[in-house]
Amino acid sequence: MTDFDVNLANMLEGMETADSAFKPTNFWSSGLPSIMKDIEALGVETFRDHPSAAFFYVPVYASNTLRRYGRFVLPIANKLPARKKAKFMRRLTRLDRALADYRLMLATSLQGGLPIEDVSESDVGSGERFEFDGRSFSRSMLNYMRALNLYKRHADSSKVASILEIGGGYGTLGEILLKAVAGGIYVNVDIPPVAAISTYYLQQVFGVDNVLTYTDAEELDEIDLDALKSRYRAIVLCPWQLPRVKGQVDLFANFMSFQEMEPDVVRNYIKMVQPLVKYHVLVRNSAVGKKVAAKKGDIGVMEQVKSDFIQQQFDAFDTVAADAFVYGEENETGTYRSEVCLLKRR
Repeated sequence: MTDFDVNLANMLEGMETADSAFKPTNFWSSGLPSIMKDIEALGVETFRDHPSAAFFYVPVYASNTLRRYGRFVLPIANKLPARKKAKFMRRLTRLDRALADYRLMLATSLQGGLPIEDVSESDVGSGERFEFDGRSFSRSMLNYMRALNLYKRHADSSKVASILEIGGGYGTLGEILLKAVAGGIYVNVDIPPVAAISTYYLQQVFGVDNVLTYTDAEELDEIDLDALKSRYRAIVLCPWQLPRVKGQVDLFANFMSFQEMEPDVVRNYIKMVQPLVKYHVLVRNSAVGKKVAAKKGDIGVMEQVKSDFIQQQFDAFDTVAADAFVYGEENETGTYRSEVCLLKRR
């Protein structure tokens, strides 16, 4: 077994006996089998190409046609004249949408503060990325970069050297921080198997010895961030390890995963992380709520969590800024409104 396999197996074993407050809720319970199936069949090395990844933890720009039928349509595209092929591929890949997000990122960027201006994304995990001005971006990274620009505009981000995130996907925010701040430390708390994928990704980008794994952390009575930051650049934990975390971080983040949980679970997480946060909270979640499942076991939530609920739970913080139009995303009808909110400790 590889180190990835061992770490994942340990996570899955730990999840079996974990308190229900730390286990996957309805939305994620419906998706875990497909994620596991893809890992077993296709391997972790190309996780960003997995069919389940695009739905659950790797946002992409690609059209459904390209994702589902690429093996059929790409040979057709290759036979087209150059100009028609370029136009056809722009539609399939939605390059124009990626470019629009990149332009928004540039237009909202500010000098000073957290130095993210030169960050470029790794190609680990394969998958969709676009290159603009010599830098590489996935949709995930452009989402984070725009939100960080809101942070930089409304608060002093120059002190940010440590971030705790719940539901950090494969580790994009950690990659941004650790490439921007030489002495930074990133902590991701997530459920398996995504936590194992995040561990793999951050190890590949920053080195195996620079990432504290779930398995390593299980040997610690306390997960003391102040003591660990001199040894590690990243720490990846599972939720039931969160009560053992001590110390403080500069920023807490949650991007589009609180909205996938049930209210009591979100309330519990916020109660635990609030004392760990020194300065700010940066969240991006739905202002209108995730789809409600028709019945338990179907994809969706049983009860919606909206961005205003999340802000209310952080009762030691005040909301400084909230936006969906520029820094998040919303449609014309208002049925989709992904809102970025920045909160500051009182």
